[in-house]
Amino acid sequence: MIQLNAKNILIGAAVIALVCGVFFTDTPLTRSLVPTEKLSSTPDYFITNINAKEYDETGMLQETLTATQALHYSQNSRTLLDNPTVRRHQTAGLWHAKGKKGIIEDGSHDILLTDDAVAVKQSVDSPDIILNADNIHYLDSNQSLTSSGHATLHSTQGKTTAKTIVTYINSEEVVMTGSVRGQYETTH
Repeated sequence: MIQLNAKNILIGAAVIALVCGVFFTDTPLTRSLVPTEKLSSTPDYFITNINAKEYDETGMLQETLTATQALHYSQNSRTLLDNPTVRRHQTAGLWHAKGKKGIIEDGSHDILLTDDAVAVKQSVDSPDIILNADNIHYLDSNQSLTSSGHATLHSTQGKTTAKTIVTYINSEEVVMTGSVRGQYETTH
C-alpha cells in the first residue's frame, strides 16, 4: 500500500510538472487550425442567388443587380461577383450590363465587370447601342461606362473599335481614344 505523505506528493507533482513542461515546449500554444495565409484569402461571408433592387425616393425601380454568387472580403473592402448583371432604369431608357466576374468596392455604387463584358444602352427614341469589351467599368459619379480591352461599339451605323470607349448613360455622348477604327455601311 502506498503511503501518501508530503514527500511522495511533492515528487508526484514534480514529475507531472516535468511531463507537462516537456509537452508544452514542443507544442506551440498559439497554433491555429487554419494557416493565417488561408484565412486572409477566404471571404468574410458569401451570398448566392442575388437579386437586389434599389428604388428612388418616389418608389420607382432605379437599379437591379443579380449575380449567382458574391464573396465579400473586409480586408480588401470589396465584393467579388460571379455572373453579375446590372440593370439601370432611366427616364430616357434603360441600360444593362453583364460580365462573367464583377467587383464592387465597399461604399461605392461603381461596378467593374470583367471577362467578356457587354453593356446595352436602350433609348426610347433611338436604336440600341451595344458595347463589348474585356472590362466595362460603371462610374456612378458621372453616369458613365468605360470599356477597355478589345472595346467595340455596335450601332446602326456600324462597328467601331478603340483602346478605350466611354459612353454616358444619360446622353448620346461617346468618347473614344487610342487606335479608333470604324467599319460603316451605307444604307441604300
